[in-house]
Amino acid sequence: MKLFGTKILILTTAATLTAGALLAAVPHNRMNRLTTQLGLSTDQQAQAKSIFSAARQTAQPIRTQLRQERQAVQQAIQAGQTDQQVQQLASAEGPQLAQLAAIRASAFAKFYATLTPSQQQKLQALHEARGHRAQQQ
Repeated sequence: MKLFGTKILILTTAATLTAGALLAAVPHNRMNRLTTQLGLSTDQQAQAKSIFSAARQTAQPIRTQLRQERQAVQQAIQAGQTDQQVQQLASAEGPQLAQLAAIRASAFAKFYATLTPSQQQKLQALHEARGHRAQQQ
């Protein structure tokens, strides 16, 4: 039964990371939304594109390593390895996930610093509304 739980955890993690990768692949949609919602100036848009592009480039080797680690977990599952072996392989993803979170947070902090106080308030309201919607689901 533990093996089944581990498989669910792994598949959920993989789906979440895949969704994040898809979002990262089309940053212009997010940028268009932010531009509209926050009223970003042309200069702010250029700064944001630069910030998020640099973050994507920094994260690329980490995402590649995560992909390889996920493949190793998948192979272990298919090979019928023990629950402990699968968990050990899956836990190796932790440091890379933390690195990605740190890169994302750093990029967001740099972007946030480019915003006016009014835009910062709008962004905070958007985050709160998104958090409220997530709690209702």
